[in-house]
Amino acid sequence: MEVRCDHCGHIFPAPEESFAGQERIEVPCPACRKPLQIVNPKLTTLSIDRTKRKLPQILSQISPEGRLLLIPQNMEISLKVLEGEEKGTVYPVTKPRCVIGRTNADVAINDSLVSRVHCALEVSAEGVELRDLDSTNGTFVEEKAIETATLSNGSTFRIGSHLFQLLIVNKPV
Repeated sequence: MEVRCDHCGHIFPAPEESFAGQERIEVPCPACRKPLQIVNPKLTTLSIDRTKRKLPQILSQISPEGRLLLIPQNMEISLKVLEGEEKGTVYPVTKPRCVIGRTNADVAINDSLVSRVHCALEVSAEGVELRDLDSTNGTFVEEKAIETATLSNGSTFRIGSHLFQLLIVNKPV
C-alpha cells in the first residue's frame, strides 16, 4: 500500500506486514523524517470529522406561513444529539428557522433514515416549534409522530436514529 506524508506530501510504500495485527503504526517519512501514523486498512475504517463552520447569527426572518420568526437576543439555543452516530454533538441554532436533514440543511445529519430536508425548528416570540417537512420516516416527539409540536427547554425529539434535545440558555446581560 502507498502512503502520503501529511507533512511534506512524499508518497512511499508501506508494507502491510509491518502492521503485525495492529490497528495503527507510526513510521518516519523517508523524505522529511517526521513521524506519521498509518491506519491498517484491514482492521480500521477511516472516518474523518466533518469541518464545522461558524455561521453568522440571523436574528429574524419570515416563516413560509408568513409568521415573524426571531431569536431573542438574551437567549442561546442549541440542539444536542443524545443518540445516534453523532451522539454528543451540539449544534448552535443560529437562525430563527433551522432546517435539519441529510443534505441542504442547516444541521446536516449523516443518517439514511433522515430525509434530505426532514424538519425545521422555528423560534418566535411565542416559543419554539418543531415542524415536520413531509419527511419519509416522520418526526417524533414523545414517541408520537408529529406535524408540528411546541418544544421547551430540555424537550427531546427523534428523526431517524438520532435523538435530539433542545437546550435554551439565558445569556448573561
